[in-house]
Amino acid sequence: MGVRPLIENMEFLRHFWHPVATLDEFEKADPLGNGPMAVTLLDEKVVLARLDGKMVAMKDQCVHRSAKLSGGKVQGDQLQCPYHGWMYNAEGKCTHMPACPTQKISSRAKVASYECEMKYGLIWVRLDSSWNVTEIPYFSVADDPRMKIVVQEPYWWNASAPRRWENFTDFSHFAFVHPGTLFDPNNAEPPIVPIDRVKGQLRFVYDTPPGMDVPDQAPIGNFTYHCSMPFTINLAVQKYVGNNLHVLFNVSCPVNAKQTKNFLIFAREKSLNDSDHPHIAFNDLVFAEDQPVIESQWPEEIYDDELSVVTDKISIQYRKWIKELENAHAQGKEAFEKALLTPVLESDRMHPELHAVAG
Repeated sequence: MGVRPLIENMEFLRHFWHPVATLDEFEKADPLGNGPMAVTLLDEKVVLARLDGKMVAMKDQCVHRSAKLSGGKVQGDQLQCPYHGWMYNAEGKCTHMPACPTQKISSRAKVASYECEMKYGLIWVRLDSSWNVTEIPYFSVADDPRMKIVVQEPYWWNASAPRRWENFTDFSHFAFVHPGTLFDPNNAEPPIVPIDRVKGQLRFVYDTPPGMDVPDQAPIGNFTYHCSMPFTINLAVQKYVGNNLHVLFNVSCPVNAKQTKNFLIFAREKSLNDSDHPHIAFNDLVFAEDQPVIESQWPEEIYDDELSVVTDKISIQYRKWIKELENAHAQGKEAFEKALLTPVLESDRMHPELHAVAG
């Protein structure tokens, strides 16, 4: 038997919420800020539009002659096809055919529509909501009045979403890919940390080495990870410098099996009263150091013949859970929900959600 990709059937990923655009880039896509805008998620061509104030997502293909609806225009609460002017409402139903306005509209004249929400300054889409067992991923300081939140411009990598996830949670690469930027090259041996599964998240804590010679912008300190499956990382850093909180929310949109559109939101305490630009420049520098290495991994997808060592514990557990979710999906909703939400604990940390359930 030959080697297999980590994800053999991407169908289970359709049940999760994925970001496809920032609100800022959507509003810039059209002079009036309502779209339409074309995006791709899991190889599915999707059109975004704001119809009468409501953000909607639907298949980017007119049912008549298959033109892309993203080439059309928004008319109030309707999206108009650019080819023959067919009009579609927020549910994807055709409401008007200009060439034959008196003809009864067929029940087949409907475009597939998808759940769509705007949260954290990002537009999220869930292609399959039939099981309704997933939530938009957790951002720890979304509603914290102490924090200033910045949504950076998306960045594209020719790498799979699991590759990007593993890169962001890989302690062993810091000393080699980011020497002097994010880490001291003399600290190459990371600890082996306990990992918990709680509420569809991998949770773990890493105290980075103190006293490293890195820039003040470097978010170095106590790292607390809440990683919502499948491709989201919420990293809260209690920084050694100034003892202030810095949060990085990174999530990869799987455009297809080999390409990602990545989003970064970062937050810091308003009391710092500093400029956004040095932080944005630092984040861009770190990603610029990562990108050529991650894009050099081949194949772009993860395959099961890669050699792992003990310090790969986080990625090993991540890969194990991804496979469990894929396999459970084939068994149906109940098995998938159980695989996603059943707690698995290694640490002695307190998880409020579990105590709330127990109470």
